[in-house]
Amino acid sequence: MSVEADCHLIDGRILVAHERIFTKKCRTLQKLYLEPLLQRAKENNFKSVYKNGPQEFILYIDIKADCQIFIPFLDSVLNNYDAMLTKFVDDKKIIGAVRVLVDHCGNDSYILNSNPRYISLSGSMGDEDKKNGNDIMPRISFSYKSLLQWDGKGKMPEAEKDKLKTYIQKAHSNNHTIRIWAAGNKKKVWKELVAAGVDWINVDRLNKFRKFMAEKN
Repeated sequence: MSVEADCHLIDGRILVAHERIFTKKCRTLQKLYLEPLLQRAKENNFKSVYKNGPQEFILYIDIKADCQIFIPFLDSVLNNYDAMLTKFVDDKKIIGAVRVLVDHCGNDSYILNSNPRYISLSGSMGDEDKKNGNDIMPRISFSYKSLLQWDGKGKMPEAEKDKLKTYIQKAHSNNHTIRIWAAGNKKKVWKELVAAGVDWINVDRLNKFRKFMAEKN
C-alpha cells in the first residue's frame, strides 16, 4: 500500500532514478507509476488500486531537484490524474485511490496554499510533536538507526523498547503514522517494530516480509 519514487526534474520531465546519472528519458513518473496506478484504479471504480482493497495507496516522492521548481511542476502533472487522487478542496478531504506524499523541501507554502491540494507532506524525526492538522502530514518517516541501535542480535534491550514505544505513542497521539526505513531484513527486528505499533516498515525483501506477516497473522 506504499511505494517510493526518487524523482529528478530534467528537461521538462520528472524522471525516476536513485541518482541523476542513472536517469533515462523513458523512465518518467507517469510511465512507471502514475499510469499503472491509474489503470488499476479505473479497474476498481477509483476506490482502490486493489480489488476490494483499502483506499489511499501512498505514492511517496523523494525529491531530488529544486523544490521551488519541482513542486509546481509535479502539481501540474498530478492535475491530469485527479480522478484517482486524494485531494483537499476548500480544506475538505476527498479520498481517492492514491495519495501523494513528499518530503519537506522548502516549498511547503505552495503545497499548503494549493486548492485543490493533491500533495501532502511526509514528516521526519522531530515532527512527532506537531499536530497533524487538516491531515497535512499523515506520516512521519525516518531511518531505523536514527532512533534505535539494536541490530537484532539477542533480545532487544528494554531501554530501546521503551524509546520506540514512547516515540510511537507521541506520534500517534498527534495523528501521524510511522514509517521506518533501513531496518534491515531480520525477522526479530520486524517482530519488535510490529509489536510496538510501527505502521509502515520499509523493506527490500518483499517476499520474506510477506511470509513473515502471513505467519504472524
